[in-house]
Amino acid sequence: MDAERDLTQAGGWLRPFPDAADVFAVDQQHLARHLHPLVSIDLAAADPQWSGWLHLLSPLEPCDGLVGQYSQVEDGELLRPNWIGFQVEADGRYRLLGDARYFLLETGAEHTPAALQASRRELEAHYAEQEAAYAASRDYYRAHGKLVRLDRKGRPSYGNEDAIELVEYVGGDLEAGGNWEETVEFPLEYGQADGEERVWPLSPAGRRFHHVTSVPGWHYRTSGADLILLFYEPVERLALLSFDWS
Repeated sequence: MDAERDLTQAGGWLRPFPDAADVFAVDQQHLARHLHPLVSIDLAAADPQWSGWLHLLSPLEPCDGLVGQYSQVEDGELLRPNWIGFQVEADGRYRLLGDARYFLLETGAEHTPAALQASRRELEAHYAEQEAAYAASRDYYRAHGKLVRLDRKGRPSYGNEDAIELVEYVGGDLEAGGNWEETVEFPLEYGQADGEERVWPLSPAGRRFHHVTSVPGWHYRTSGADLILLFYEPVERLALLSFDWS
């Protein structure tokens, strides 16, 4: 299916750099501080039986390690290190399924444990750097109509202005063996499809999450996961992100 699409072009079924106001629930707009909206995807592109849009997001945390590793709240069923779950509301916006203090910088400096103060300062600098990188990538796309790798000064890396893919994979069952499966324990189901072992994350109700799309986080910033994976559970309308650090 992907071979039939030019994944460097939006083509009406991708919306690069969507406005955060259209991505997060009205009372959770503060999540834009921690999660960059990279691209929205028409669900029908992944499965013709689906409708609506999902949003592929890149967390600014971590600068090293895993997103959520410094969480100041107990793990939830769909919110734990390296996994972030959302309810997809009727208007298509995301509602985080847990406490935003999952992100270290959501906790005020005065309430951050002393043992994490150095990590907090490092993370604050990383946030500022990646916010600038994201803005440069967004502005370049809007000016030139293509996504390219940018350096820390916001220029095409090594002068290469070739367009890179807005997403790398669309739909399809994932082959087992990615390190996202093992990095942090999460309910998974394994099975055979087309002669290969496949893997599906499971919702709290035991339903399969299906792969929608994936992309390296560093396509859009100077830093990010080697692969951001977006999953969807259509019965309860749940979106799930996980991250592969190859």
